Amino acid sequence: MPLRRFDSIRLRPIATTGVSARRCSRTEALIAACRLGTGPANRHLAEPSGPVRIEMPFGCYQVDDAEIARRAALQLDGSWRMSEASAFGRLLIRGRALWSDIAWWRPLQAGDAWDAGEATDTDALAAFEPRRTTLIVIVDGAAGATLPRALADLERRAHRWQRAVRVLLVGAPPGTARHLPL
Repeated sequence: MPLRRFDSIRLRPIATTGVSARRCSRTEALIAACRLGTGPANRHLAEPSGPVRIEMPFGCYQVDDAEIARRAALQLDGSWRMSEASAFGRLLIRGRALWSDIAWWRPLQAGDAWDAGEATDTDALAAFEPRRTTLIVIVDGAAGATLPRALADLERRAHRWQRAVRVLLVGAPPGTARHLPL
């Protein structure tokens, strides 16, 4: 898992320029909801290839505001920390992310980097396999008619993953997922 790269075929990184503010109470509430049940995501020290313990491997939420979803993604994946850091600071951030990827005995921490991005196409998610705890943003244009099938497939496969996945649906039809009143 530590040598795998961000899945740029299925997810598009979110640009830091497309979001007006870095923090707001609604974003913090969304991040808290996304973090629920993502841990401990570790294995016993003596069993590096043993089963991973994740309370809730898959979660799907509806949000009304795309900017809040993108802001949460940028905060969770560390994009803003990376943009503000010096070259040495970026190396430290990457080193910490790699360390958390390979330390199988270490429980998931609140400051650990997530993978986050916008789904390029819901059909492409059929082959998605997370390398880290992941936040997938699906904006109404990318959803299409295959969205319910894609979500059901992700949920069905989630128990085999090493990390939890959260999906944020922006502009999806009511009732597609649990609505977060942010």
